[in-house]
Amino acid sequence: MLFLAKLAEELFSRLGLIPFVGAIFIGIILGEGVTDFIKVNEIISFITSLGIVFLLFLAGAEEINMEQKLDKKLVLTSIIQITIPFSLVLVVLYILNVPHYLILIIPLIMTSAGPLTRLLIDLGITKSEFGVNLFYQATIVEIISVILFAIFLGINGNLLYTALEIIAIFVLIFALGPFLSRLLEKIEGYIKVREIEFASIISLILIIGFLSEILKFNSAIAALFLGFLLRRYLKDRPELLEKLHGFTYGFFEPLFFVSIGLFFVKIDYQILIIGSILFIVIFISKFSAGIISSMIIKNNLFLNGLGTSTKGGVDASLLISALTINAITPSEYSYSALAITFSALFIPLLFKLRSGYKVERKEKIKLNTKVSLILSQFSSPIFANCNETLREAINKINEKNARALVVVSDMKPVGIITVSKLLEISPDYYDKLRLCDMELDDIDIMPLDSKISDILKKFRETETPVIAIVDKDHRLQLTIYERELLRFLIT
Repeated sequence: MLFLAKLAEELFSRLGLIPFVGAIFIGIILGEGVTDFIKVNEIISFITSLGIVFLLFLAGAEEINMEQKLDKKLVLTSIIQITIPFSLVLVVLYILNVPHYLILIIPLIMTSAGPLTRLLIDLGITKSEFGVNLFYQATIVEIISVILFAIFLGINGNLLYTALEIIAIFVLIFALGPFLSRLLEKIEGYIKVREIEFASIISLILIIGFLSEILKFNSAIAALFLGFLLRRYLKDRPELLEKLHGFTYGFFEPLFFVSIGLFFVKIDYQILIIGSILFIVIFISKFSAGIISSMIIKNNLFLNGLGTSTKGGVDASLLISALTINAITPSEYSYSALAITFSALFIPLLFKLRSGYKVERKEKIKLNTKVSLILSQFSSPIFANCNETLREAINKINEKNARALVVVSDMKPVGIITVSKLLEISPDYYDKLRLCDMELDDIDIMPLDSKISDILKKFRETETPVIAIVDKDHRLQLTIYERELLRFLIT
């Protein structure tokens, strides 16, 4: 499953299609939907459940970013993007006589910020005014949808009681946020064994999920809000975030998208017809709502309609989560998941075609690749001259969010200055002392023809925060941080 999922993602990527949709189709082919070659068992269900939790945790940490001040127009557009699709899809589900329409309707109508973010990154428009407005519309819709889904999932005859219960759990999670961050920081300070930060964050995710289940709350949604609360903690620890990326996107994500297909029932004409009808209704309703919204915030009409219709992330997670707790039937899941899959496949393609932006496909870095061949893919070297003051070095470290800085003399590396070393010095000396006046830490230096695998090995052996890459004249050409290297390897 894992190997075929990665092959399918690569194939779809080369065809200019959305990679994770390839993994879904692999699951449909391998499962009961087509060949019935792989049957869902306890192990697959367990891995899928964990995958949903970790995927939504990272979605909360990275997708849900509400640092920008929201104006009334963005909130209004998000309400429009929920009410119009909700009304139209509700009518269609009622006509089709779908029993669990309240649970199905939210995953069907919501916008997924994750796939939209990847689309904006591919096109290089994440920082444009258009891209920012589009992202925040999707984020607000996603948050409101998750809350509504949690309420509808917990309905047991008393809507008001369920809503109050859900709100109380949210308040509890947010109240514990600062405490959890401090707790993790104390664990880091007192326990010095390797990978304690990674083990602590994994344990916390699992414990919160377990407690949520006891409180009759969906563990995956709890993980999403936990990620949101710990986003600043993780932002200050990029190495930890990269490890979570590798753990989640290298293992859980491909298996999760394969499992979306594995849970399909045998695909017949009824599944295909209902799935296609839902896809058309979803697209028309969300596209229309996006166009109306664009008139309010003055965004591109057509692209705003397409962007706010993006699907295939948290919505699929919620859908499969509802299936695993028997809140919906396998047939309901199958045609709903099919509609989401069609949306995830076709809408980004239309967006790329109409946007006019060109997707830049970078050459993938391999372990045996020499640094000299991919020099342009790395950021400019981060360094400080020997005669600069400590204050100037601190400003560069803060600007680049780095743990250490390479110090050079005549562009030849002479050592590194670390954050921990700077913290040992009184701030009174920051403007007086030059870096050359300091006893610098030893620096690890490697030549330009070094392989990526050799650099990774050096990081593991020395646990150095940064490696200096030099030319034949021993002049600095590149500074490589482990987190930057890992980011290249996993994307």
